[in-house]
Amino acid sequence: MIIKATLATALLVSSVGLMAPMALAVGGTEDTCAATPAEGTCGTPAGAGGELPGADKAVARALRLVGGHGYYQLCARLAANIWGRPRAGYFSAAEQWRQMVATNNAHPGDRRPPTGALVFWETGGPYGHVAVYVGDGRIVSNDIGDTIPGEGGVYLVDFALIESQWGVTYLGWAPPIYSTT
Repeated sequence: MIIKATLATALLVSSVGLMAPMALAVGGTEDTCAATPAEGTCGTPAGAGGELPGADKAVARALRLVGGHGYYQLCARLAANIWGRPRAGYFSAAEQWRQMVATNNAHPGDRRPPTGALVFWETGGPYGHVAVYVGDGRIVSNDIGDTIPGEGGVYLVDFALIESQWGVTYLGWAPPIYSTT
């Protein structure tokens, strides 16, 4: 277990420089979704505005990361770190959204995500944006409150702030499905 956590931390430090503190899921996938909902614990929650399995742990991680730095233009990595993963496994948030749509795991246009859901925006560029819904109309996102370019801060903000401040288009939400390999 210690070797796995040390290796993951070393990979983060070597590939992008020093990152903000993060929680690693060294015990496997107990609080994250498997590659497909049929294999894991993340089926679509009953009713809008529910809570995804493992969301309590993810929200606790998200709130611990608020105030940190080192996530400049690394929204997919921040979302993955919130769900206990060292990386997203996708090239960008836009690619992750396309994959969720292709596998029928996306909820396009649904503005009532369950707690813990990944929420996605079209930014007009190739990368898109993803954040994590933590309940009560709030998300944890990177960059939105930065006063210094490249700061990569982590912020707890209102769900609607991304659209109003950045002028982007909300796409919808998806459960946090990450590869188990």
